[in-house]
Amino acid sequence: MARHLTEEFKKIQTLQDVWADKITAFSGSMAFVYIHAIVFAIWIVLNLIQDKKGFDPFPFGLLTLIVSLEAIFLSTFVMLSQNRQAKQADLRAQLDYEVNVKAESEIEEIKIMLAEIKVQLDRR
Repeated sequence: MARHLTEEFKKIQTLQDVWADKITAFSGSMAFVYIHAIVFAIWIVLNLIQDKKGFDPFPFGLLTLIVSLEAIFLSTFVMLSQNRQAKQADLRAQLDYEVNVKAESEIEEIKIMLAEIKVQLDRR
């Protein structure tokens, strides 16, 4: 049932959901960290070497702006993915609840049948 639920949920995913998940997965990887560390190091070194003639001299206002905008977008993508995952978790919880209610009902029926069998065996 859970596999079926996952497959059904994938069918209703929008392109936006898929991209948000991909971006979130990449931004949570070490590759993302390494790429940013390299880009920032190159950016800073290039601008320090060129002194005040660089395209973004110290204190690197353009770099700060870019990083801030990136943080805004990344946090939005993370929230989109979390909201979708929360919806999935809610659906799974509902499914679990329904399975548990059905199992409880079946267990009660089995208990009644066992009690009836016991009564019949005690009569012999």
